[in-house]
Amino acid sequence: MTAPVAFRRRALLLAAAASPVAAQPLGAGAAATLVCANVAGAGEVQLVGNSFPAVAHIARIAESCTRPGLRVAFKLTPQASVETEQAFAATGRSPFDAAIVSMSLFASLYARRQLQPLTDLVQSFGARYRLEERMLVRVDGEVMAIAFLQNTQNLYYRADLFAKHQLAVPTDYLQMVQAAAVLKRDEPTISFPIAQGFAKGFDCGTEFTNILASLGGRFFQPGSALPQFNSEFGVQAIDTMRSLMPYMTPNVLASNADDVVNQFQQGKAAMGVLWASRAARMDDAAASRVVGKMQFAAAPAARPGGRTAAHLWWDAAVLPRNNPRQREAAFHVLMESLSENAVRRGNSLGLWVRSVFEPGRFGTGVALSQAAGAPVWSSEPFFSLAHAEVGKLLPEALVGSRKPQAVLDAAAAAYARSATLKGFIKQGATA
Repeated sequence: MTAPVAFRRRALLLAAAASPVAAQPLGAGAAATLVCANVAGAGEVQLVGNSFPAVAHIARIAESCTRPGLRVAFKLTPQASVETEQAFAATGRSPFDAAIVSMSLFASLYARRQLQPLTDLVQSFGARYRLEERMLVRVDGEVMAIAFLQNTQNLYYRADLFAKHQLAVPTDYLQMVQAAAVLKRDEPTISFPIAQGFAKGFDCGTEFTNILASLGGRFFQPGSALPQFNSEFGVQAIDTMRSLMPYMTPNVLASNADDVVNQFQQGKAAMGVLWASRAARMDDAAASRVVGKMQFAAAPAARPGGRTAAHLWWDAAVLPRNNPRQREAAFHVLMESLSENAVRRGNSLGLWVRSVFEPGRFGTGVALSQAAGAPVWSSEPFFSLAHAEVGKLLPEALVGSRKPQAVLDAAAAAYARSATLKGFIKQGATA
């Protein structure tokens, strides 16, 4: 059995959440072009990451490292996690020299021993790039990743419509449903008041995880990898999710974060829980009809008086164990892309880890969530197995084709089989 991963990231997230929030917004102009310095190396450096604004900013800088003899290509894709897992697990050489990953994906890759330590590179070049200790993800003394972005999920809400209908900002999901009922009845510009990521797989599993924790439930038995999410708390979490669906698009089970952004930008939805890293898109005048109208609060609690139904996350750069060819060149390209100047130029695009980051209008997410009791996302190496099974089967309960308890029991059984095969659960152990 692989030992649980003990990340030193809680201090990073809590320290960042306590930092003061600037009163003035930082405009989109902060993301002006920044050109990479001359990076040594020859051949090609291939990178991959999820397609959201902060990573797109990093990608532009990385690709500017291209010069005669060296080509840098950064693949931005909503399927980055899937492609990274496939590449890092390949028996041959990975097609990617480095990847941008969430802490959830990091835990899975580390548990499968598919990551390459960065300790020697940090020791040799950390001073050059002014790397801060808060950026270094250490596991058993080895630097395994460079964290650069913090994230959480917030409540986005149309302040103009809430004022028009004299609605209070909801602090729990019951209040959110009550506000949605008013908007559906009385606001002609809004057909589906709530937009939220319930897409089958990651999004659906993540919302269940957030709500389960807010209710006081657990994914696993204490000190064990045995499942416990198929409890009464799990059924309540599904019931909470189902209570939102009458106020959401009929395509809700295909709605991921990009779909939610579009619903907000086009003025089709009035509120919902979405990643804080997407906040800057609300004021993108080229794509948004709600510039200046969207405000942000902590995600609602699953029960009155409970803690927010959200978790604290980070994103980081990692190198695969199965591709040493462009190891040093890939590290240099990444460090150019994550420099202090890169953070300053892209300040408004994300919640950066570096101390030069200045939180503004779009940088309140971590502080709000931390103040409302958000825990750090689970780091158990077996968590991703359970999360995946829940995300795969949960839609059956949401549409009513199977009872919630039956779906959770099936997900728990499928997870237990997988966790046993991987050595996280001993043969013969029972829940």
